[in-house]
Amino acid sequence: MPSSGDLDTNDLVRAAQIGDQDAFEALYRLYGASVFRTAYLLLGDTGLAEEITQDVFVQVYRKLHSYCSDRGTFPAWLYTITVRTSRNARRRRWPWWSLDQGIAAGTEPLSDASGTLDDLLRDEKHCRIWQAVQQLSHHAREVIILRYYQDLQYGEIAQVLTCPLGTVKSRLNAAHMQLRRALREEIHELLSS
Repeated sequence: MPSSGDLDTNDLVRAAQIGDQDAFEALYRLYGASVFRTAYLLLGDTGLAEEITQDVFVQVYRKLHSYCSDRGTFPAWLYTITVRTSRNARRRRWPWWSLDQGIAAGTEPLSDASGTLDDLLRDEKHCRIWQAVQQLSHHAREVIILRYYQDLQYGEIAQVLTCPLGTVKSRLNAAHMQLRRALREEIHELLSS
């Protein structure tokens, strides 16, 4: 078998479906960090995101035989499992939890802080945007994370969230409006102080 670097995702999936452990490990290396990032962005908890990542790949291992590329891409299938597992964890662990408490506790997205002024300003802007994203409803936050943090197309997001394409577009539009409003209010407060 060629090395995993020579194979594309579909080849790795097919090989893993017939029991190739190296191919499954290659899929984990390709997508593990992305699954972790998605869970972290949805939940704001590093430890829980690590648990979710493990749970997701256990589910993928058990259900990989049921994946069919005719019904969508492997990343979309993987993010479907990730979002569903994250939703279940949020409901199970924090039925009362909102991301307002995550902000108060100091949770923020992972970033590579460097020392230049440009990087600091970019990080500050990113942090403000992230805080505004955290204020969105769970549905709006999911579409923002999948679209802009995972770079999925609208059709893939619809597949991941198991909702119609129009619903994805309307949630994304509503999220954009909420983010504009929240960031405009923050800018107004900064200028008036």
